[in-house]
Amino acid sequence: MTRVFSKWPSKSPGDGGRLRLSRRVFLASFLSSLVKAQSTKVTAEVSAFDLSLLEEGVTHADLFFVREHFPAPAVSSAGWTLSIVGAVSRNLEIAYQDLLSLPRTTLPVTLECAENPVGGGLVSHADWTGFSLASLLERAQPTSEARSVRLSGGDGFSRTIPLTKALHTSALIAHGMNGGRLPENHGFPLRAVIAGWYAMDSIKWLRSIEVLDREAENQSYGRLTRSLLAGTRPDGPVTTMSVKSAFSRPVDGAILTGRRFTIRGAAWAGENRVRQVEVSMDGGKSWLVARLAGEPQPYAWTHWMHEWKIPASGRYELVVRATDDQDRQQPTERPAGRVDDYERNTYQVIQVIVV
Repeated sequence: MTRVFSKWPSKSPGDGGRLRLSRRVFLASFLSSLVKAQSTKVTAEVSAFDLSLLEEGVTHADLFFVREHFPAPAVSSAGWTLSIVGAVSRNLEIAYQDLLSLPRTTLPVTLECAENPVGGGLVSHADWTGFSLASLLERAQPTSEARSVRLSGGDGFSRTIPLTKALHTSALIAHGMNGGRLPENHGFPLRAVIAGWYAMDSIKWLRSIEVLDREAENQSYGRLTRSLLAGTRPDGPVTTMSVKSAFSRPVDGAILTGRRFTIRGAAWAGENRVRQVEVSMDGGKSWLVARLAGEPQPYAWTHWMHEWKIPASGRYELVVRATDDQDRQQPTERPAGRVDDYERNTYQVIQVIVV
């Protein structure tokens, strides 16, 4: 059974961003805590981040989206160990407390669920603190036959990634989030953070790392295409995040007053950097380049904004699209034949009324 709820109901139409965000975040965190207090271990949680709360670079842990595949396990750091086995020269079993003494690194990473719809809140950003997955694999010494790495969590969910990705500096084992201890619903005591790849590979409550002498086979989260000649068939695994952008303000259906409004949002591109964000106020007929807040980095979302000088009252169709540093641009339409629910990254379109 999966429980679905929003961590913060959308503000009513007309929210022009005049509310102080600190108060909104406080209320959102409070409501989220109430909902969590009523949840039980027999349900898997799916909860979205309300993008209208986007303000700081990082997402507060209480607002960060949650996508569980199975009910969260009961966890404690006491007696928690992480094992490394399989196609390695030496098997390892390392206690949680010993892992905390490893050299630490902090990596800013945006995680997005592969099922996140256009404009959806199954995406958030945090500063993750831990140690590189490669440092553990180097201790275990993968054999020459090693090809992939299976990460398994305490909830029974597992994913297999290529050895090359596991050895990359973008693969982290995290025990901290946003400067504090990793919260339970985000994977305490340990979780993987596979930067630039969709979040299903960032296994929570990490228990074991198994090095395999074969490539990943028959995993969930694969592309499916359908054609008249071939029918429905697999079309490769879902791995790296697509370039994508989203509005945070105004919200869809907002009623705006005045003749100026700062349009805001975020854009991300997985392993690449966001190069440009464009917005349209006439349904995509013409485009203006938005201003990026800071220098875009790989693995992390970039905030963007545009000062909209509104010519007149009326109904407007706002559109946003992003392009990354590899010239990948969000498509206007989903590729023909795609019948799975993953990698949805077409333009986001919202409607607003100006009075």
